[in-house]
Amino acid sequence: MLLTDESGITEEEFTSLTEEERVKRDNALILQHYTREQKRLSEISESLRYAGTLQRALLPDENHIRQYVHDSFLFFSPKTDLSGDFTWMTRIGSKLIFTVADCTGHGVPGAMMSVMGLSLINQIVMEERCYEPSFILRRLDERISKAFSRYKPDERAETYDGMDIALCVFDLTTRELHFAGAMRSIWVTDESGIRELRGARYPIGGMRIEKARTYEGQCMKLTATASIYMFTDGYPDQFGGPNDKKINRSRLRKLICLVNELSMHEQGQQLAEFFHFWKMYREQTDDVTVLGLRL
Repeated sequence: MLLTDESGITEEEFTSLTEEERVKRDNALILQHYTREQKRLSEISESLRYAGTLQRALLPDENHIRQYVHDSFLFFSPKTDLSGDFTWMTRIGSKLIFTVADCTGHGVPGAMMSVMGLSLINQIVMEERCYEPSFILRRLDERISKAFSRYKPDERAETYDGMDIALCVFDLTTRELHFAGAMRSIWVTDESGIRELRGARYPIGGMRIEKARTYEGQCMKLTATASIYMFTDGYPDQFGGPNDKKINRSRLRKLICLVNELSMHEQGQQLAEFFHFWKMYREQTDDVTVLGLRL
């Protein structure tokens, strides 16, 4: 039996080739493999770009946010075509409900997790009619943990899949802001300065070492000049600058204090410009989301 290789040549025919003919044949095979691989990579890239377009269609953009809060900005910069960050906002009666979340990972896994998060929050708020932030997060944690527990091969195994999230409910009548967070905080600024409302020290879903998760709620009344800032860790964790260091939370906080007197649109431009100036030619570290609202 005569064996053939990928080019269709038999072993006997191969041994009869001259050295020059063998080199030409090998080069042709290499080119064939390269062309096939490039086509495969191009198809994958095109699929990811299209998936990114579909994901962005699900996420609110600045125009959507401004339908609810005119003086606002949204700086959203995914690391790749797909993002693990998501923003969500709706109004029910006098209550404005909004959230910024950072799901485990980025790219395809993060995007799948973000779609799950968006779907569950919609169900909890719109169908179950839950409007209290700490209760919404408890339900979200229960639903995500239950979803992943069905697919664990070992009941003792832990999953790291989950999200960090900050969620607010603002009453437009009383101007009371109710907040709860999971590994995420928010900053509130007014004429007295800047105040941080801290979230719980554990995520939604993910590895569970606590006996119970409560996601304690906080409430404050906003003045007429108050602004709210919510962000994922992609902005402060970006490396760059003259010494290749992170922007960090402290520098972001100072930057927000510096631009706070500007309109929200201008603040968003300033934050975006500083981010790209700091990053320069370096690779983006993570997905980035910063939401600013002047309520």
